[in-house]
Amino acid sequence: MQQGFPITITITADDRFSSSLKPLLAKLEMWINFQALKADWYGKEDHVLTFDFNLVRTLDEKAEQLISESWIVEPGYAYHYENSRLMTIAFIAVDDLLERGTGIELEIKSRLVAVANLIGQQHGLIALIAA
Repeated sequence: MQQGFPITITITADDRFSSSLKPLLAKLEMWINFQALKADWYGKEDHVLTFDFNLVRTLDEKAEQLISESWIVEPGYAYHYENSRLMTIAFIAVDDLLERGTGIELEIKSRLVAVANLIGQQHGLIALIAA
């Protein structure tokens, strides 16, 4: 998304993932931005929320960082929200999804929405829907 919008969402993957994942990341980024548009998150111009989602294999890879900073850790994802900058950094784990082998994209969407909704709720925004 371009700067100037009341919300900025980017989704990247850890360097250990194949570059062939880029089309899926772009699709997920467009999808969650569309969900935010449908929920009128772009209409709240007094808060420019920024979300930086990063797909990782496991949260264990980031354990040192998660402990050293004030991260909220849930099954499948962890996030850190800086209220002063309205910035959220989140790690979305996928190893457990790969082990199950079904509905990976839907589960990633669910985790993206879970993090976004936790922050959005603090700002009185309508909840995004994962389906």
